[in-house]
Amino acid sequence: MKVRIVERYDSDSDTVKQYVLKKLDGLSRYFDQIISIDATLEVERGRHKVELVGHLVNRKIVKAEATTGDMYASVDQAVDKLQRQLVRYKEQLRVERKTGRPEAAPQPEEQDSPRIVRMETYFRKPMSPEEAALQLEASGREFLVFFNAADDTPAVIFRRGNGEYGLIVPRR
Repeated sequence: MKVRIVERYDSDSDTVKQYVLKKLDGLSRYFDQIISIDATLEVERGRHKVELVGHLVNRKIVKAEATTGDMYASVDQAVDKLQRQLVRYKEQLRVERKTGRPEAAPQPEEQDSPRIVRMETYFRKPMSPEEAALQLEASGREFLVFFNAADDTPAVIFRRGNGEYGLIVPRR
């Protein structure tokens, strides 16, 4: 497990970093498939804030944040929150493997309309179709929705079966 610690305040000693590393190493007991954890430590107006972002297998991301008057207490609270999320995710994976389907997914009897199971919201700068193709290649996804820089209209670029790209541009 890789750990990256970013301190956004003036610090003279490494004791806080060592404490964070010690606490984060204990998380592997709860879930052993942690790829990396990013820890951000901040001090603003006397408030000590710790933000942890854990990258797990299957592109799963868990986040925890804590703000207190003491940096060590903030680290403890954030690690506890992250630990609870890891235990919950591990249990979810165990149930899915055992039953073959997610625990929280009810079986629909007769569904009239399609169900939205995942929604992503992101804002990107307008780009040309060539830039969008490079962005799609870097992301590893099957398609990318973007705004065309030429006329500020939405467009979709997708990867075709033969390795080429397709572009969908809506008409008015």
